[in-house]
Amino acid sequence: MTRARIWVLLGEKTGDNNQLLRLAEALGLPFRAIELRYTQLRRLRPALLGESLASLDKESRDEIAPPWPDLVLGIGNRSAPVALAIRKASGGMVKLVRLGNPRLDPRNFDLVITTPQYDVPARSNVIRLPVGISTVTPVKPTSREREWLKALPRPHRLLLVGGDTFMWRLTPAIVAEAAAYLEAIPGTLIGCGSARTDPEALAALNLRKGLPRYSVLLKDADEIHVTADSVAMVSDAIATGKPVGLVLPQQTLAGRFFYGSGLPVPVRDIRRFWTGVQAAGLVGTIDAPRSGKLNCDPLATAVAAVRALL
Repeated sequence: MTRARIWVLLGEKTGDNNQLLRLAEALGLPFRAIELRYTQLRRLRPALLGESLASLDKESRDEIAPPWPDLVLGIGNRSAPVALAIRKASGGMVKLVRLGNPRLDPRNFDLVITTPQYDVPARSNVIRLPVGISTVTPVKPTSREREWLKALPRPHRLLLVGGDTFMWRLTPAIVAEAAAYLEAIPGTLIGCGSARTDPEALAALNLRKGLPRYSVLLKDADEIHVTADSVAMVSDAIATGKPVGLVLPQQTLAGRFFYGSGLPVPVRDIRRFWTGVQAAGLVGTIDAPRSGKLNCDPLATAVAAVRALL
């Protein structure tokens, strides 16, 4: 059996897992994906857990055993103590790469790859990408998908809808207003929700039946409009190089409190991401979408940085 040179620590969030797997696949080396399940100790901050498997359930702890890999990929903060424990058990031989915000000093890891919404301290081992790693891979449309799209008048305006977060609320009224604006313009509105989209917001979107796959819709669209709550979908849209328009959500009560109080924003401040892509000319508004060129390929940049560790 070939030893997996890379371990990929997966969690509960599909979007996070897809980013990790996309990076692992792009590295072109044997890897092992490990699905971690946690106990209530997962609620503790990584700094309190330290180099520990204590937050894992027994079955997951049993998965963490030699032979050790050369490198461990993880995302966010929940699996950070697990990665640190693996390196300790290996005698310090394992390299650690984190995506997102580990909520620990980056110097605890060999490489941290993050994006602007996270307030990760600047360090020599931190790479700050302008957008997230797109997990979309090109696929060939089926004959049914081609016919479905061919029947709709051009231009095709794709509206991607996310959902609520702790700081931001995507109301059905916001979605309905965006859909009504795009429907009033010559061409065709094609709406697409996500796993986080509220049923009332989906109803306001008035989804068409038989919708093609997400990657097919991105490739086909003439314009892409995205609710700004989703960094992943905005990143996917920008990666196409097509005109992109942001649909802004409204602040929740928590959002109004933190943004208005001057207190540090917990975990992430998505406004920094919006500011970055707007200043770079990568996105516009729903009435004036813009297209721009990224100053780097996020996936290629991440792959090159990780390979340098191996």
